[in-house]
Amino acid sequence: MKLNIYVDNLHCGNCEKYVFEILSRRFEWANEPFAGDEYSKLSDKNNRYFKNQSFGDSRHQKLGLANALSIDRESGLVSVTLCQYYTTEKGDESNEKSTIPSFIRKDFECAGFKVTSIDFSSDEVVPDKPLRASFPPSKRYRFFSALDSLQFSERRRYRKHAQYCKECDPGEKRRHTNSDLAETATANDIRYRAVFAIGGMTCSNCAGIVESSITQALNSSPLDFEAAVSVSTVSNTATVVIPNKQLVQLIIESVNDTGYTAQLLEVLPLTTQRRYKLVAAIEGITCAACASAITSAVEQLPYIDEVAVNVLSKSATFILSSVEGNALRDLQEVVEDCGFEFRALSEPETVDHAFAEKPTRSVNLRIDGMFCLKCPERVNEVLSHFGSAELIIQDPISLQTPFIKFKYIPNVEKGITIRSIIDTILEKLSSGNDSNIKISIVKERTLEEHLREMALRETQKIAIRLVASLIFAIPTFVFGVVGPSLLSKHHKFRMWLEEPIWAGNTSRMTWVLFILSTPVYFFVDDVFHRKAFLELRALWKQKNDWKRRLFKFGSMNLLVCLGTTVAYFASIAMLAISATNTSNKGSTGYTTTYFDAVVFLTFFLLVGRLLETFSKNRTAQAVNDLSLLKQREATLVDRIDGKGFSNDRTVHIDYLEIGDYIKIAPGESPPIDCIIAEGQAGFDESALTGESIPIEHKVGEQVFAGTVNVGTQAIIGKLCALNGDSLLDQIVNSVRDGQLKKAPVEKLADSLTSFFVPLIVLIAIITWIIWISLGFSGRLPPHYLDIDVGGWTVWSLEFATSVFVVACPCGIGLAAPTALFVGGGLAAKHGILARGGGAAFQDGSKVSMVCFDKTGTLTLGGKPKVTNFAVHSNPAIKKIAVQAVRDLELASKHPIATGLKNFISQEFGDLLGSVTIQTVEEIAGKGLKGDFIVADDFASASKQSVKPQSAILGNETFMAENNCHLSSSQIRTLADWKAEGKSVVVVAIKCGSFFKSEAYFPVMLLAVRDEVRPEAKGVINMLQREGIECWMISGDNRLTATAIAKELGIDNVVAEVLPEEKANKVTWIKETHLVNKKSPVVAFVGDGINDGPALAAADVGIALATGSDLAMSACDFALLSSTNTLCSLLTLLQLSRKVFRRVKFNFAWALVYNMIGIPIAAGVIYPYKNSRLSPVWASAAMAASSVSVVMSSLALRMYRPPSVVTDKSQKIDFERLAPVEERFQ
Repeated sequence: MKLNIYVDNLHCGNCEKYVFEILSRRFEWANEPFAGDEYSKLSDKNNRYFKNQSFGDSRHQKLGLANALSIDRESGLVSVTLCQYYTTEKGDESNEKSTIPSFIRKDFECAGFKVTSIDFSSDEVVPDKPLRASFPPSKRYRFFSALDSLQFSERRRYRKHAQYCKECDPGEKRRHTNSDLAETATANDIRYRAVFAIGGMTCSNCAGIVESSITQALNSSPLDFEAAVSVSTVSNTATVVIPNKQLVQLIIESVNDTGYTAQLLEVLPLTTQRRYKLVAAIEGITCAACASAITSAVEQLPYIDEVAVNVLSKSATFILSSVEGNALRDLQEVVEDCGFEFRALSEPETVDHAFAEKPTRSVNLRIDGMFCLKCPERVNEVLSHFGSAELIIQDPISLQTPFIKFKYIPNVEKGITIRSIIDTILEKLSSGNDSNIKISIVKERTLEEHLREMALRETQKIAIRLVASLIFAIPTFVFGVVGPSLLSKHHKFRMWLEEPIWAGNTSRMTWVLFILSTPVYFFVDDVFHRKAFLELRALWKQKNDWKRRLFKFGSMNLLVCLGTTVAYFASIAMLAISATNTSNKGSTGYTTTYFDAVVFLTFFLLVGRLLETFSKNRTAQAVNDLSLLKQREATLVDRIDGKGFSNDRTVHIDYLEIGDYIKIAPGESPPIDCIIAEGQAGFDESALTGESIPIEHKVGEQVFAGTVNVGTQAIIGKLCALNGDSLLDQIVNSVRDGQLKKAPVEKLADSLTSFFVPLIVLIAIITWIIWISLGFSGRLPPHYLDIDVGGWTVWSLEFATSVFVVACPCGIGLAAPTALFVGGGLAAKHGILARGGGAAFQDGSKVSMVCFDKTGTLTLGGKPKVTNFAVHSNPAIKKIAVQAVRDLELASKHPIATGLKNFISQEFGDLLGSVTIQTVEEIAGKGLKGDFIVADDFASASKQSVKPQSAILGNETFMAENNCHLSSSQIRTLADWKAEGKSVVVVAIKCGSFFKSEAYFPVMLLAVRDEVRPEAKGVINMLQREGIECWMISGDNRLTATAIAKELGIDNVVAEVLPEEKANKVTWIKETHLVNKKSPVVAFVGDGINDGPALAAADVGIALATGSDLAMSACDFALLSSTNTLCSLLTLLQLSRKVFRRVKFNFAWALVYNMIGIPIAAGVIYPYKNSRLSPVWASAAMAASSVSVVMSSLALRMYRPPSVVTDKSQKIDFERLAPVEERFQ
């Protein structure tokens, strides 16, 4: 006879060992059930999991003799072959047999196993594999609901089981196939390996130039990292490791500026992480007090480094130093002990080492239609053929669980894609049968989808409770308001209501209101009672100091709970008094209770909570709308032998891989970032940058998700990112991360709300004590006592109840975050990326001084042109001069270098030869210096023997430092150019064979003019009209900088400043130029190339960036628009002021409301015509307060940016400007 036990959660070898241990306590073995190693493995006496375990029957009564044990982990079947049953004293073997399943089931379930069935059989049984159950997340916050008792039991079983099961141990980081974890945590330090195709290289010197230009470009970036560059002349490629993939465009431009061409081939992530980031949805948060309670509780855990709780999005980000052991589960329990639901949206990963240059992808497939045990084997067989993809199965498949999860390395060129994997599985399963096999990707929900679902669920819960309260509020209004108050005393309905019934002198109305209010208090208000209890329990459970326990407890839930509880139980007391009072029984019974207040109070609270939820969802909509810009489908094309593209078909973005080619037709948007492989078109990037002017893109350049092809032809793009890693995703993440950075005013609000609830409780108690003392002392007129039962004690409770209910910490807590949330969304809408969050907005609202960099900020910086030049008349020296300019500037990324290289190529291209200066030293802010390595070639230009030794290029200061003296006529020429607002460059060489001296002699003078931004003058004027002082900080010479400043209307100029000195100048301005005897709030506006220290030194760092230049880590704001960029500066400053004016207004309104409402509720105006604020109207006022604050913040959405008149009258036509040659003297 076999005893068959079907276990639903038999996962690992430890589970098998534990099963053997359990059965060994109930059965005696006639011989060893397993032979050899298998038995010793299962009977390991040193196994730490099984010592001192208790089972269902403490006596461990032996039930029989067994001689064989079979455990099939895959099917979940445990079979025990029984030789004999032990009978009871009555000798009834059948009775003993019937008790065995109950004993075994109890033992297994106490040990954490889930037993689906137990039976006896005499034949071999091969059952179908039962459906594997995955344990739900903890539901301890529903402890008070009777419906949750089964879930609590399931939770307890899971904890017991997880003690020994490796697969269920949270430390093992196992993810079930139906896991609701949405996405892996974003790495704190991500690097990328970018591979470029370099055109035009012929030798190692070419490779050296390309490598030098890329290194120089990366070193000029404000990011602090070590550039790793490798250039191969064999494959004509350059491989660069960069910290941000948006540096790709900078690299392409730097290579193109050297005369070579660069096209991006691929960008692969290299991840390095030192800590762990976990994003979780927290359900049940309503105000800042809730967030404060969670933060305070979680910070007690030793492995929590940082906590950021967002009230509006109802999410939290935790930075953990470790995720070992039960760290994640303990974190979840701490949050749930506070009364909130915790749902992890990301799974931490240990990435404290660089890994995976190849883009590993993890996919979960659902396969429907399998019909036999061979089908799962065929699936595994198919996957085993993809060995070159390093495919690893993470969760196996079975008939009962038709899910298979695996990770692999896609390779489009070799045909290893998710599409080919699915097609191969379909072909294998469909061969030889007519079954309808369907395979789909199980899509993990994104953060936005989680938050949207959670918001909908919360809204539905509130709506259901509101409907339930309305059902009771309507009859309560009829019986409690219309009948006793609005009808005449002799109306039959009123007399019927006031008639005493059942017990004592209790009126019919009192009994009716008691019946109506009881379900409202216990079943509709239970959410407030439960959360209030859990908040207080967590406060005392977490061993906080006594100051926090007494002076920083509770939230709005506690105030509502106290208000309804006082009203309900005071009414119960009055009901009991009237029911036991038979002495004054007459035709009219006692009607004084607050049962109606419980119902109406709950109704108005829920109305306010529902409106507040709708409003807060609207505040988050601006950020969520950015995510909706992404397309969900794409037109996939195949590349035909490198000659063209064909086979168009539409696929979902989940089926795309890095390296796939997609067609982007006019009017369409790329669903994922890609590199243009064929075609050229303009793209509307207004969704990302706020500007409506299309940006032209050609082959080798990136286009981003969310942009729109506004050209006349379709383009082919090669995907360079997966869904979730696009620039649009990074912008959304940056905005969300910025919103988690609290402004000082938000911290003040959190501090106020933490003391608010204890203060209100104290005021309510004092109010009750004062009124009851005045009543019993005879200080109050007798006619004040307008109730027929309860006396002054009950009469005074109404004031205390009103105080509990009217107080609203939610308005104070929502005043700042709602306005800042809307402000962040508006900023993103207008092409401003708020990296600094609320703190940056607060500083931005106080800016009184703006410092501008000149080149690239006040000027366009991209295409400076040479307007005047003078060169030595000797042909050999002239050839040396132009060659030196070209060779030296090849190593520089400065905007002026671009103009010089273009000028030399156009005007003196016939004089240029091979590279003569390969090693160039750049002295920041001064110039360049290098030695010639090829000198004999110059002699052919002249009969003289000319052998230059070295060359320098830079400003006059650099010349003086190198003992290069200019003649008086040269100095006058340079002064004339500088007075016209032009930058001057001097080229000097050391050539003893020609000049008969070892000193440097000037051989070429150049004047470079950069186009002033057309909007710059208008922006400066508007800033000055608003009382903001403007400064220019430039590394250019004083005459040039002063000329540009005069043209723009800037009075304060700091010139000839080295890049590293700009930060010192910003600090100097803050310390010496006081405004109203206070240090000014200084904003620095730079282009981000060499302004990183200055951006960090300023109170508000504002970087000018384009969609491909978002690596401004030192800035608080990034202006994404590439046309009329400075107009965004006005928008930023105005928006900051409007946001914080709204924050102040919200605070003032919330504080004034509480300062007026609480005294009125306490009864300060009661002596005036017995006027009081009843608990019912107090609850309505409280609801209106929080809703009005959120609606006030939503009004910010009506903001419109200022318009600036661009000055095009003085614009120089640089394309037609011909350089003027002057005499070299």
